[in-house]
Amino acid sequence: MEYLPRELKELLEYDLKKCKDLDLDKDLINISDALKAHYILADYFTDTSYETSSEKMLVGVRSYDLLASALGRQSVEFAGKRKYTDKLDICSTLFYGLVKDHAFHDGNKRTALLILLYQLQRYGYFPQKKFKEFERLVVSIADNKLSSIYKSVWKKFDKMEDPEIKTISYMLRRLVVKKNNSFHMNITTKEFCKMLENTGVKWTLDGQKIKFVRSIRGFLSNKKLTYTINFYGWTRPVLVKMARDTANALQLSNEYPSFSSWTDGDSSIYRIICDFEMPLRRLKDK
Repeated sequence: MEYLPRELKELLEYDLKKCKDLDLDKDLINISDALKAHYILADYFTDTSYETSSEKMLVGVRSYDLLASALGRQSVEFAGKRKYTDKLDICSTLFYGLVKDHAFHDGNKRTALLILLYQLQRYGYFPQKKFKEFERLVVSIADNKLSSIYKSVWKKFDKMEDPEIKTISYMLRRLVVKKNNSFHMNITTKEFCKMLENTGVKWTLDGQKIKFVRSIRGFLSNKKLTYTINFYGWTRPVLVKMARDTANALQLSNEYPSFSSWTDGDSSIYRIICDFEMPLRRLKDK
């Protein structure tokens, strides 16, 4: 969260102090995870450097109790036994709770979908880019229409406990695949520039281009290396090829022998938003 705009960062810190984490297992989504996702979502869609016009979004927690209630669904127990143990069932019950509880001032459906996609990836599932299907699932929950929109699926669980959760879980199994080992970059343009800056690289933004300059001192003379990349917005993720080509052109292989150190942290959420930008953007008006 180091690179959030100052105003959003201050609001996030305020909410983090006010809304404490629950006593949940480490592999479950907690209050701080949900808050970070919500504020990263706000940063992405209010980013004025992006070529598409930015939005206005009211951010922050409307009700800590409702947020805690939604997150607590993941660890519900009866007679000392966990109600949900299957990973997709856990994702489904949290997703349902976040959509229905309206814990945030704005962007509840979008935040719920983002957290679902993030949790699925944490559990080793890769959401297929069936944007309309994910979007329809969110709206069906919000409008209490799971039973009519997914009529044939609902009939399978109609007589069982929690048919809503079972229907959502059933649909998710058809919308995800197990993660493969392909490499994905998870850093934003803002972070990429900062990391290069820390190695002595200077950069300038000129319209839709970023120019990098690295000066290397030699025994008899200095060498200047330059490289230019396209600029798509500060919150947009950097592609693997772009990062590799930049590092090679600036002769930074010693500083960054592997890109694996760039794949962790909050930036994975930015990449999810970028991948699912259209349904997340459309949910604003639904």
